Amino acid sequence: MLADVDAIMNICVKGLENSDQVTTQALAQLMGHLLAATQVERVVAATEQSHKGRKEQEDPDVSTPAHIAAENTKVLLTPGDMLSQLSTQFNKAHGRKTRAGVFMFYNALLAKLGPSFVESNYSLIVGHLMTEIVSNPKNGTTRYDKLFIRKLVGALLRELIALRMLTEQGQISAIQELSSSYLKRWPALMPGQVAPTPAVLTIALEEVAGLLQQLGNAPPPVQVSHV
Repeated sequence: MLADVDAIMNICVKGLENSDQVTTQALAQLMGHLLAATQVERVVAATEQSHKGRKEQEDPDVSTPAHIAAENTKVLLTPGDMLSQLSTQFNKAHGRKTRAGVFMFYNALLAKLGPSFVESNYSLIVGHLMTEIVSNPKNGTTRYDKLFIRKLVGALLRELIALRMLTEQGQISAIQELSSSYLKRWPALMPGQVAPTPAVLTIALEEVAGLLQQLGNAPPPVQVSHV
């Protein structure tokens, strides 16, 4: 299954460079559906895991008692590994059209996973974007590259996640997350602390401003998070 995901991903990414808008959207929907499927829990028999690699020690004619063949579930990829499937492709030496197409994959994937997943995993999603995309040295070689990345990440956080997927409580939590993980870490005052890069800090500031405007009069939890 994972090998199939990788193979289809490579084909779809290669098709982005020469695709029109309709084709790009179709490819994004395909990848969104495929990657979202990696988050569906599947049943794994405990006996499969405990006896892996020891098949010759088992008697094929002896059935496993029901109480031993306990079942548990797991997803094909962790949420972080799932997102890394996209950032790995994005950070390869593709043209800007392909890179913009990969961000359409992000949009389609998060839309498919739904508001509940996004709100529950907001910290993971933001951390992934800041670490794997914004802070990747390949994405900041020129001023134009920095502006391009800022536009892509900012649009994903604002237009899809904040405006369409977060509840009011989710918006408050998002402000608190951005404040504690990025804004309050600048400047670095203690030995060993590392301040966010200007690119990361700019995106975090812009998104906090957008969330505050979205909320209107900031409720007490937001005020406390900025003290």
